[in-house]
Amino acid sequence: MTGCDHRYEAAGDERTCPRPAVDGHEKCVFHLHPEDRTAADVTGADLRAAVVADLDADDPARRDYVDVHLPELDLSALVVDGDDVGHLTFRDVTVDGTLDLTGAVVRHPIAIEDAEIGRLVADRASFEMEVTVEESVIGKSAGGTALRAHRGSFDRSFQIAATRFEGRVDLAAGRVVGWLSFDDTTVVGGAHFPNLAVGTAQFVSTTFESGAEFAGTTADLVTFQDVAVSEDAPLELAEGRFEELRVRPAGDLRCRLAEATVSAGRLDQPDEGVAAYDLTDATVGDVDIDCDADSFDRYRFYRTGFDDFPFASYHTVLRDNRWHIHEYVHEPEQPVTVEGLEQTYLEAKQGAADVGDSETGSMFFVRELRYRRRRYAAHARAATHSTSHRVDAAARWVTNGFLDLIAGYGERPQRTAFLALAVILGCAAAFPATEGLVAGDEVVTYASHGVAAVVDSLYFSIVTFATLGLGDVHPIGTLGRFIAAFEGLVGAFLTAVFVFSLGRRVTR
Repeated sequence: MTGCDHRYEAAGDERTCPRPAVDGHEKCVFHLHPEDRTAADVTGADLRAAVVADLDADDPARRDYVDVHLPELDLSALVVDGDDVGHLTFRDVTVDGTLDLTGAVVRHPIAIEDAEIGRLVADRASFEMEVTVEESVIGKSAGGTALRAHRGSFDRSFQIAATRFEGRVDLAAGRVVGWLSFDDTTVVGGAHFPNLAVGTAQFVSTTFESGAEFAGTTADLVTFQDVAVSEDAPLELAEGRFEELRVRPAGDLRCRLAEATVSAGRLDQPDEGVAAYDLTDATVGDVDIDCDADSFDRYRFYRTGFDDFPFASYHTVLRDNRWHIHEYVHEPEQPVTVEGLEQTYLEAKQGAADVGDSETGSMFFVRELRYRRRRYAAHARAATHSTSHRVDAAARWVTNGFLDLIAGYGERPQRTAFLALAVILGCAAAFPATEGLVAGDEVVTYASHGVAAVVDSLYFSIVTFATLGLGDVHPIGTLGRFIAAFEGLVGAFLTAVFVFSLGRRVTR
């Protein structure tokens, strides 16, 4: 049997194909012209058998498939093993149909370079060494599946560079123990990576023309650098768990992180455009966000949990936004509810308290109770609730509003001080207008002393408010005594509230 006379370049040298030629021909089954292959009745099974023979051969050059044009190649359920770990290379290869690795176990590194493949399928395949795809075109038409590796396992790495996928890419429930990378790559169809488990992944200068879905993905580190995503579809990271996540888009981006857990990382804005991050029901850790007072609404915190989030770094931004964190630049997918807003600021308060940021926590506490008051009002008005529930809600609404008015829920002691001053001055003005005050041997009223009556009245008002009860001045008449009793009660109450509120502030 003669050898194949096909010559090709490899590593800068011209080589001759090391495979045996087909009987009656000068070329092997891979380098036969398509019409000669048909005439020689070479089937897909023959191509598979030739690959098996190449894997068993001692010459590692037989595992290099260069300048090959095939209608399809079925390597499904094939165990690719050998005495060495040399590369299994497909370079300058054209496969019109499917390159099928379904269920295969490959213990050699695989390199696909400068190839055109109609469809690449690797469902449930196991790759124990590196897999690389470079400068290739996968997929014959947009909309179909270009690459599919459902439950595929990559023990080392899966690296794609300078490649175009004309259809969908689907790695659903896949596993990449080491490194996953898409660099300078375009995916025309949808990119689907749901429930992917990966160690480290990076997507650099990659375009997802129909969106990218990573719902349920778990990863140690994921980086999206200069990534472009269609305006009609989001970068879907919902329900994912990321120990570290870094996103820096190339332009406008909607990134959905609902119910995701992001322990650390950075969410950036592009040099031109708007990146909007929806963190509804997410848990956010030590994550930096790229914002100022005008762009803070590009990050939606709604029912978001916080675990070591650095609130202190954003005091100025939060203060300029009046401590509102739920506002969003886009129309949210989930409508805002009063209950949801109450939970939002409860979570934020607890998150700030956990990192020792008491000032921010107090602001969120005030927001939480104000939204709670709105909830009470809504329940009091709702005819669907029972009468007792509505009455209870109305009473709670009144109590909540009263506590906000007099002390800002214990966070505004200055309100209590101003109210106390107003009570003292109001009562001081009222006493001489009644039957007057007895001060020594005199009865002090506006009629008898004019404006000077306010001096004795102010002294008595202060003494009464402080509940000192010295007795040197006392009111005449029923109305005056009731005003004094009222002021004493109010004074005791406001003094207690002021001490409580001031204590809260001092302890911070």
